[in-house]
Order: sequence, then C-alpha cells, then structure tokens
Amino acid sequence: MEFAARALAVVATTVPLTLAHDGPAIALALSLSFVILLGLALSVRVDSTPVLLAEAAALAILGAYSAVSVAQLPLAALAIIPFVAGLRRGLVGLLGVVTLQVVVVATSFVAENRRVSVELASDAVVGVLLGIGLGLIALFVRSTLRARDALAPYHEARLLLQELLGLSDTLQAGLDPQAIGARTLAGFQDVVPSLEVSLWAGGGRDLAPIVTGSLLEAVDHGTTGAVDAPPQVEAALRTRSVVLDGDRFAVPLSTIGEQTILAAGHLSPSLALSRRSLAHRLRSAAQHTHTLAAQLDTALLFSEVSHAATRNERRRLAREMHDGVAQDIASMGYLVDAIVDGPLPDDVRPQIELLRGTITRVVAEVRTSVTALRMDADAAQSLGEAVAGLARRLSESSGISIRCTVEERTVRLRPEVEAELLRIAQEAMTNAVKHAGASEIDVECRVDAPRARLVVRDNGRGLGPGRADSHGLTIMRERAQLVGAHLTIDSTGLGTVIHVNLGSRRSPGAPERPPGARP
Repeated sequence: MEFAARALAVVATTVPLTLAHDGPAIALALSLSFVILLGLALSVRVDSTPVLLAEAAALAILGAYSAVSVAQLPLAALAIIPFVAGLRRGLVGLLGVVTLQVVVVATSFVAENRRVSVELASDAVVGVLLGIGLGLIALFVRSTLRARDALAPYHEARLLLQELLGLSDTLQAGLDPQAIGARTLAGFQDVVPSLEVSLWAGGGRDLAPIVTGSLLEAVDHGTTGAVDAPPQVEAALRTRSVVLDGDRFAVPLSTIGEQTILAAGHLSPSLALSRRSLAHRLRSAAQHTHTLAAQLDTALLFSEVSHAATRNERRRLAREMHDGVAQDIASMGYLVDAIVDGPLPDDVRPQIELLRGTITRVVAEVRTSVTALRMDADAAQSLGEAVAGLARRLSESSGISIRCTVEERTVRLRPEVEAELLRIAQEAMTNAVKHAGASEIDVECRVDAPRARLVVRDNGRGLGPGRADSHGLTIMRERAQLVGAHLTIDSTGLGTVIHVNLGSRRSPGAPERPPGARP
C-alpha cells in the first residue's frame, strides 16, 4: 500500500512540473521523486522515526523552493509523508510530520515574503489539509489492518521481549525488586529520618506494598503494628502530591504509565520542622530517590512477567504429567490387575500384590503433584486461603491431622511473593508428611503486607542425614531469598519447626540448620 501511494505521488508530482518545459522545473521534479523513492528504500532497511522526519523536512524544503522558483507547489509530494506517517506511526507520527512540514514551509515563505503570492499561500494551506486528510485515512487503514491481523499482538510482544532480553544483561541495578527497594528506602531515610517507611506500588485503584524498613525495636512481626495507614497512600496516589497527617506521611516517588511508586511511613520525633518544611523535605527525598523508584517500577513489571511465565510453565508440566506419566502408570496398574485375576503360583502372588500397591501409591503421588503444580494464589484466593486449602487437601489425602491458623489483613502481598511463600509452605508440609513420620502438623500464616510470617511445626523425627539427591531445603531457601524473606529451621527438640519471616526480624529461638539434611 505504501509503495503504491509513493508511486502515485511520484507521478502526480513529476507530470505537472515537467509540463513547464524548463530546466529548474524538471530538476525539481527529479529531486522530489528521488527523495520519495529514497525514503521508500530506506524504510525497507531502517524503519525509524528520524528517517521519516528527515524525509518530511527534505520534501518540505524542496516544495517551498518549488513554490518560490517556479510558482507551483507540489501538493502530492507534501501529502505523501503524512499518509506514510499515519500508516507507520499512528496519530503521534502524523502530528509530528505535519507540524514539521508547516514550520519548514512557513519559514521559507516568511523569508521570501515578497515573492510568494496569495495563490501559493492558499495552495500551501490546501496542501496541509490534504496531508492531514490522507493521514487520517492512513490511521483508519492502520487500525483496520491491525484488527484483522490476529498475530499482530504476538509480533509486538516478541519485539518487546527481544528488547527486554537485550536490556536485562546491561542494566546496572539489575531487576531484583527487593534489592532496589531496599536501596530506595535507604536513600529516602537519608533525607527524611523515619521510624518506619514502606514502599507501595499503585495503579488505578490497586495498591500493593513492596518492601518496608523499620527502626522500631520489635521482637517479631506481631508487635510492630500496622505498616502504614492506607488512607495516606490512597490520598497521595489520587492527588499525586505530598500528604501529611500528623506524623504520618505519603509521597509519590515516580510515575511511569499508570503505575506510581510511593513512600509512606511514620516520621521520627527528632524531625522538628514546620509543616511546610516537612513537605519540602519529603519532596526533596522524592527527587533524591526518583531514579531508584523508576528502576523499581521496571523490576516489578519484570517480576510480573516472570511470575506469569512460571505459572504457565507449571500448568503445562501438570498437563503433561496428567496426560502422560500418570496415564501410563495407571495402564500398568490395569495390566497388573489382569495378572492378579489369573492363575499365579503362591510364591509369586504376594510380590505381584506388592507391585500393585506400589503402583497405586505412585499414581496417587503423581496426581498430588499435578494438583500442587496447578495450585496457585490468585486474584480470588489470598495466601492464607491457599495455605489453608493446601493443608486441608494434604490432611485428607494423608490422614494426618494438620491444624492451620490464618490471620490476614485486607491488603495483600504481590502475586509473585504470595506464590513463593505458598511453595515454601507446600514443601514444608509435604516433607513433614512424607519424610518426618509426623502425626500432627501445625501451620501458622500471618500476613500484614508487606510483612508476612509463615511457620510449619511437626512432631516427627526431625531432620535426618543429608542426601546427594535431596534439594528440598535448598529450594526453600532459594525461594525465600527471591522475595527477600528469612528462613530458619529448628530441629533441636521434638520434630521440626520451619520459620519464614518476610519484612521482619528473625524470630528468637529459631537457629538455622546448615543446608543438607532431609528434604
């Protein structure tokens, strides 16, 4: 379509100018045609906005010179670039090209005021309107083509992912939300002394806590009180300005697209300043941490992409296990059933029945694994609900008593954080059932975002000697590190206690065992 439009523009430009039968007119016709065709050739190799703007400027300069020298304005040459810009770059590209052409032609006409007639000025206005009209037609064609192309979103996503892969290795600060959030909190508290400050991410009506830093002395998560009052955060998100409410504050640090990174907390009593001075200090802290907040926003978006990819991969593996391995093992069980129903020597029958029992147990474990792979905390199910549901299903399948205590607030953790904590709870409870020989398991899940506490206690035989093929404890530690949580394991008394603390100090009396014991 673009090729046909350019070819038509070349013809519509060349014919009127060559009919003048003089050297300057023919030279201008050739120059305009060359620029139009060169733009087409460059667009095949380098489809960039600067190239398009350079072509628009060149054609505008030649058009203005044509109007002054041969008293004829090449309307087709001026109108083709707005059409191409609308087709390639949309409304923003169209406006940019038209504005550039108007500025160039108007500047040329002002410089040659005595030699420009009213007719040529009118032709210039007609040319601009023609370009805008063709550009609007191009916008309609562009939207129609995109609506018909079902693969267009995938092509765009592929280009964005390629750019992300290329950038992820070159980013100096990395893409770890916990690390960047900790640096942002430290930078903020360097400017504004605070007993407690936390970072929030807000987009639209959604608010999610990211990380918190506290100077309050506390024994554990339960004694520090609420993180920050959400009303201040909501007000700062709504007004995009500093909010002060007594010694409580909230201030936006960075806004990119629809998402805003905010800091909120509890000012230190030592900060004896007037309300105006406090607001100025908070704005200075926001400027001081603006770059880190922008990096944090990118890291959060990357975490969401990674979490979605991980969730999809887990579900794919669950489908393959269910439709492949589980079905094959079940088929083996049917064959063993057929053998058992037939005549067998007395010394072989017990072994065959043992094999049948083993197959039944393996099928049950595979189905449990499939359920675990598909299980995830989502928008409709909080972390506490997911942990309680996991405990209930595991208790029903194993016959072991599992008591679960859940305490949550309305504000939830980020989805990727909930997912990792849920996997840790799943691994801890499964280990207690399969390897510890426990008869009772107590699970505690307390969430006060961005803090959380997860405890799994069992009365089993404790940690056994490590095995080379056992990676359960290592994986739990890795999951805790991914979300900035601290994991401790206590197996000094009866059974084993696993503590996971997110955003709070280590619980007393919970020494960490070195890696390597029972999974």
